[in-house]
Amino acid sequence: MFNFNFNWFKKAPPEEEAIGHEYIDQIERALWDIKEEYDLPTEEIDIIVQSKRKNFDFLHEAMDKRDKSK
Repeated sequence: MFNFNFNWFKKAPPEEEAIGHEYIDQIERALWDIKEEYDLPTEEIDIIVQSKRKNFDFLHEAMDKRDKSK
């Protein structure tokens, strides 16, 4: 019925490394910038980044399984 194209969800290669923080994409870079701007605790940003990575990994695995089953 619907044919959605989610190719833009593919993982991007690592871009650069900051002082003590590794950026994988622009979302993570923005989170660390927000942390610095608003002086948020590092632990909270670490938790958010790890959660984001875990959720995107799950999404990629689900998409791969879906593609292989077709």
